[in-house]
Amino acid sequence: METLPGHLQRLPAGQDRIQAEMLSRDQRQRILAATAELVAKRGYQGTTIERIVKRAGVSRATFYEYFTNREDCLLACFDEGATELRRRFVEAAAEIDGWPEQVRAALAAGLDFAATEPALARTCLVEVMTAGPRAMDAYEEALQSFAPLFLAGRELDGASAELPETLEDSIVGGIVWMVHQRLLRGEIDAIPGLLPTMLAFALGPYMGEESAAQFAAA
Repeated sequence: METLPGHLQRLPAGQDRIQAEMLSRDQRQRILAATAELVAKRGYQGTTIERIVKRAGVSRATFYEYFTNREDCLLACFDEGATELRRRFVEAAAEIDGWPEQVRAALAAGLDFAATEPALARTCLVEVMTAGPRAMDAYEEALQSFAPLFLAGRELDGASAELPETLEDSIVGGIVWMVHQRLLRGEIDAIPGLLPTMLAFALGPYMGEESAAQFAAA
């Protein structure tokens, strides 16, 4: 990773590109980056404000200039991660013609995010579930925001008119669970390899299992 300038050099270097970029920006971003790293390593319950400010190289007073408490800080960190992931999904899909191909591109971008930004991904997909009702509400809302990507599958020739209303939410939940398990076990290198299985799972209800499996393997 590129060496950080000046006073930032005293911060231990993280492996995540987004985290490194956060650390090189303003104090709020430094706090969020420190939070993502610490929560990923220690869990939410093991991450204190004292540890956050020490890792970020800021004072407690500076922390409270931006955040009301630890929960508020985690929610802001989660929003950063969810926003970045949505951006990658949208940009990847926009460059491709054909709905199944768009799904492939979007999922590949999401897996790349999780594999290259594991601390932020673990914070957003694993540890946030332990942070209380507000965090869980934010998590559920974020998951629902990805469901529209799959709605176009209902327009495919041959797609069943009997598909359940909650199908897209179930697909997003299953996709996230696959990544969640790899993050939970620290199997970061295995995350990109989830794409074929994930594609077959996501496309099967619309294309049929056989066609989806063939497309996923291509």
